[in-house]
Amino acid sequence: MLFLIHCTQKPDGQAIRDAHYDAHRAYLKASPVDIKLAGPTVDDAGEARTGSVFIVDVPDRAAAIAFSDGDPFTANGLFESRTVTRFLDITRGKPAFGPAKD
Repeated sequence: MLFLIHCTQKPDGQAIRDAHYDAHRAYLKASPVDIKLAGPTVDDAGEARTGSVFIVDVPDRAAAIAFSDGDPFTANGLFESRTVTRFLDITRGKPAFGPAKD
């Protein structure tokens, strides 16, 4: 089952992100969870981090929440909010409308 996890960073969270970045990356690399997509959200200028998004393939919502709870960013208070939503990939990983763009 796919779940989208959207986390919104605290306004003063960059120091937390910086302090725990290496542990966060190590957690993602070692995780047995099938991470389909992951990355930071950014401001309109594309410079400041504003949160994180993950799409994970897990058995149920509890597993998605457990994955997020184990992330050092979450555990160390980077996020002010988090939503976990079931996600349907109607494109099955292929371009949704027309050919892929380079």
